[in-house]
Amino acid sequence: MYYLLFYDVVDDYMTRRVPLRAEHLGLARSALERGELVMGGALANPPDAAILVFKGDSAQVVEDFVRADPYVREGVVKSWRIREWTVVIGDGVTPP
Repeated sequence: MYYLLFYDVVDDYMTRRVPLRAEHLGLARSALERGELVMGGALANPPDAAILVFKGDSAQVVEDFVRADPYVREGVVKSWRIREWTVVIGDGVTPP
């Protein structure tokens, strides 16, 4: 199953993320290497949100990521939500 993690970020996100970015990206790289994170990134123009795509048996893998993320811990992310995503087409996806 796929899950989308939506992050709504603070207005000064681009500045406040700087000292936390290496830790955040390290967490993301580890999740990617484990096959949990598929892709992720910030929205642009304006940079007011980010979306990360996860793959796993349950939303627990996403919840674990959120709990460990310095962006959430330090208040750079002002709110977040997880949605199960029914993927019907894409590389490596078997249509239902």
